[in-house]
Amino acid sequence: MIELKKIGIVKSTRREIRDDNWDSENSYIELDLEQFDSSSLEGLTDFSHAEIIFYMDQVKTEKIVTKARHPRNNKQWPKVGIFAQRTKNRPNRIGLCICKVQKVEENRLYLEGLDAIDNTPVLDIKPWVQEFGPRGEKRQPSWISELMLGYWSSDE
Repeated sequence: MIELKKIGIVKSTRREIRDDNWDSENSYIELDLEQFDSSSLEGLTDFSHAEIIFYMDQVKTEKIVTKARHPRNNKQWPKVGIFAQRTKNRPNRIGLCICKVQKVEENRLYLEGLDAIDNTPVLDIKPWVQEFGPRGEKRQPSWISELMLGYWSSDE
């Protein structure tokens, strides 16, 4: 059995599930004060970015996908397995995002580029460390680059 407990909650200007234009949103993580105090975030602002692991609890169970499908149901893109996509409709609804650390105020971590909606439970926060980044040659199919065109900003 796996037992996870949220460490905090996302507070965001985005309140409904939808894709794209995430950079237009303002968000922060508010730590659960019953488990943590502000010292839990000490030193995090020394890092430019943090990895945020969250639970996409607002994705409906009937929307979860376990097989191959066309990303965003776009038939112009190849049918690929769920583990070759970053869709929100994942088997365990786990989200992961590398975000720019803006500031820490008490039990709040302000971020830029967090693609989680308001009231999403946060499972963990880790500083982004270059040495954990990908090593060697990087590649990805062209369809994912097309899909990502407006993901962060509407003018890309």
